[in-house]
Amino acid sequence: MTGDGDSQDPPEEESFSILIATDNHLGYKEKDAIRGEDSFIAFEEILQHAVKQKVDMILLGGDLFHDNKPSRTTVHKATTLLRQYCFGDNPIQIEFLSDQKANFHTSQFPRVNYEDPNLNVGIPVFSIHGNHDDPAGPQGLCALDLLSASGVINYFGKASSVDDIVINPLLMKKGPTKLAIYGLGSVRDERLHRMFLHNKVRVTRPEQDQEDWFNIFVIHQNHVKRGTSATSYIPEDFLPYFMDLIIWGHEHDCKPELEHNEIINAYVLQPGSSVATSLSEGETLPKHCFKLKVWKKNFCLNKIPLTTVRPFIFKDVSLVDNDIVGEKEVHSFLQYHVDDMIERANELRDNNVNAPELPLIRLRYEFNSLTIPINSAKFGLEYLNRVANPNDILLSVKRKDYSSGDNKSTARSGTIKDEDDESEKKTTASRGALALDIMKADNKEMKILFEKSLCIASDDFVEKMENESVTEYIDFAMEQCEEYLRKKSKFGDDLEEKVRIRKAVMSKDDIPDDVEEARRRWEKRRMEKQARGEVDNEDSDPETLDLGEEDQPARGRGRGRGRGTRARGTRGTRGARGSRGGRGSRGGKTATKSTKGTLDSMFSRSVNAASSISSSPARVSQRSTKNTKNTAQYLDITEDSSDFDEDN
Repeated sequence: MTGDGDSQDPPEEESFSILIATDNHLGYKEKDAIRGEDSFIAFEEILQHAVKQKVDMILLGGDLFHDNKPSRTTVHKATTLLRQYCFGDNPIQIEFLSDQKANFHTSQFPRVNYEDPNLNVGIPVFSIHGNHDDPAGPQGLCALDLLSASGVINYFGKASSVDDIVINPLLMKKGPTKLAIYGLGSVRDERLHRMFLHNKVRVTRPEQDQEDWFNIFVIHQNHVKRGTSATSYIPEDFLPYFMDLIIWGHEHDCKPELEHNEIINAYVLQPGSSVATSLSEGETLPKHCFKLKVWKKNFCLNKIPLTTVRPFIFKDVSLVDNDIVGEKEVHSFLQYHVDDMIERANELRDNNVNAPELPLIRLRYEFNSLTIPINSAKFGLEYLNRVANPNDILLSVKRKDYSSGDNKSTARSGTIKDEDDESEKKTTASRGALALDIMKADNKEMKILFEKSLCIASDDFVEKMENESVTEYIDFAMEQCEEYLRKKSKFGDDLEEKVRIRKAVMSKDDIPDDVEEARRRWEKRRMEKQARGEVDNEDSDPETLDLGEEDQPARGRGRGRGRGTRARGTRGTRGARGSRGGRGSRGGKTATKSTKGTLDSMFSRSVNAASSISSSPARVSQRSTKNTKNTAQYLDITEDSSDFDEDN
């Protein structure tokens, strides 16, 4: 019975029946009038299959939500669906054996939800977090913590330490079948890769009858190598040798057939996503959820096609190989192929009445310098109400011109590089470009900080509310540079040249370790605070940030002028510090900051700090490494100090 297929089912009272799905991305494009409900429709179908198949539990492999801070509408819809389909009077015959305080150590209610006397759970849901909905903020919370506190899911796999990860299994028993589920929520691949190499990831096993347990490992990491970095993914053979089945989340292309890893003697399942979050070729593969049957040490897996997924057709064509040059010829050629793709999509929908009406269409075409370009936005207007993505139907890829015939042959359409956007790409590239543009405009250059690292730290601040990410990274980078200068320089050396050499050498690494180490430090400090029962007050409403005690407006009259970027106050208040030229608060009321103003201020400080640091590396040794509260103070910056006002 081991492996795929429709083997004879074992007795229900002696076997586990598990519905498996990953990467549901609830809330993806929720504001899109056409595609806004796609993720919820597919997720509801998965829950309906769970009820129809009468499974014992649902196991999710991460990225239940698309955003780290999902909207209230998304959280409400998710909670509603889970309560609608997973609550009820269905008797649960699973005996939970492991220490629940160890399994759910981050929850205020450390027990499996179906054993809670206040809840009436019919199908328990177990889930790890992914890279989209991972813990963030001063208290290390994520959207899954909300669902866990409300009792609709069992959130596990959350690491309690950033230095040493210990994975405790969920131990369950049903009749003679013993099941151990190991879970590890998403961790940055580079860090986790190093932790595996340094034996910093430990997996515990049951003390008795270890060979009698069926072991499942749920992971949410890169399954294949990304870019040139050797640590950008987790090899399968890093995982424990005693696993029977590995469920691999994060990768969106669905591979419904089990793959056997001979090194660790385990089967690997890559379920893929339930909704297309990018217009890439891998998303065109049919979407599935899976029903797993486990009986003693045997199992069988059945794939269940998802019928409510929007049809998606992807196609490659080459204008170069077909000698299409003129604008009208290009338009007619592309129009012909798009119309053909729509017909194919309609045929798929005819075979599946539950699929949405409008399909996703992506035509990637290759052109060269002789081709007259076409306006993609104008082209898409012709397909309004015919496709779900009229604004991005076309994707152009330019073929490089080579002088030699050999090079031409290697650049043919069969080797077009996939330049499409992937579901896991974030907005760091745009913020990085913004940082570089700002610095270039001021004729400034970063000599100590790394552009990529600063982008990652800024992304953590903007996307995940890590309020100290930028200042912690800058502080750490300064300490590292100071240590480097102490070790590598002597009296009379050119410090500017030493710092330049340092950055040139370190930039050879694909992912600088400095931002990872800075993140490790602030996460460790946050966990230490949680262990002591201390609570930060930095986790504020994303729409309105209340000013701290030091920032409260003083009583008085007239227009207040503060250091740094300024705002004008009115009668009864002193001018609140806000974005330059903005309005202060009304008299007698607490001043507020908008999200945009706060982000712009923080990012501006980080960019200016980076450039100001680089202007004088000799100042590195003059600062105090203890003070991280005020950016301007610990960077010892004298020029444009108003831009670093902490109260800004």
